[in-house]
Amino acid sequence: MTDTPAAPQRDHQTNAGPSRIGPTLVGIGAQKCASTFIHAALGAHPDAAVSDPKELDFFSAYFDRGYQWYRSHFAHGADKPVRFEASPSYFYDPRCPDRLNAFDPEIKIVCLLRDPVARAYSNHLHEVIKGHIPPLPFHEGLANNPAYLEQGLYSQHLGRWLAALGRDRVLVMLAEEISADPVAAAQKVYRFAGLDDSHVSPVLHERRNESDRPRLPTLRRVLRAGGEQLRNIGLEDTLARVKSTGPVSALLRANSQNMRDVVPPLRDSDITTLRTYFADDLRQLPTLLGRDSLPWESWAAVTG
Repeated sequence: MTDTPAAPQRDHQTNAGPSRIGPTLVGIGAQKCASTFIHAALGAHPDAAVSDPKELDFFSAYFDRGYQWYRSHFAHGADKPVRFEASPSYFYDPRCPDRLNAFDPEIKIVCLLRDPVARAYSNHLHEVIKGHIPPLPFHEGLANNPAYLEQGLYSQHLGRWLAALGRDRVLVMLAEEISADPVAAAQKVYRFAGLDDSHVSPVLHERRNESDRPRLPTLRRVLRAGGEQLRNIGLEDTLARVKSTGPVSALLRANSQNMRDVVPPLRDSDITTLRTYFADDLRQLPTLLGRDSLPWESWAAVTG
């Protein structure tokens, strides 16, 4: 958990050719904690390459596909000193730390955390957006999906990663602090990865609605396909500028439906249930992070 500058390290497997290229930096979650921002920030850096798609879920869901399949997603970045993918499923899967270490014991990790109560509600919105469930109240979604709780046991999961990798290879960031100063957050990741932290992209200033769904899904697919084409030829900054122009920005906003206007908010009883569940784990977290406190309402409620 350090942002001390470090020289970029090539994957120790790269000498065998492009087919042996792998990531040098991996985002492990937690889910709904700003991993899309980190992916975009690294994708915009001239000395970094990011996987396509963003979430490969190799060490969790697709480990049976083998190393070659995983490395194939980084071949386009063989000339870059930093290569990145982010899969939130890695954070809470107990198999992942050892699997990642066995693949490459030099990979660094970025772990993103957020107030666990807010994260649980956002997790519920995500499931609705994906169409896994209808827009139910949170307590009904929770009864269907215990992962809302499981993923928020930060001390338990982070402790496992720190034990496997050591503190020097793990950078922990809080989503609330990323949102407050995205440029500083991106620069912190750049330094940790060994990149020049003076690069500032328009991407860092983009507003992202973490819990929206398109009113016209086909329109969003077309726009995203065009965006991916620009990203693939290294025009991430150009894409950010295009998206910020008046007509395009208005079109994107018009096609976005905030799910917080669709799904009922948390009830007071839901908040109490979640805070009680996370209390013991939350009390242990500052010690793991080397902090005195946390900027979360859940932390204040537990310790106040």
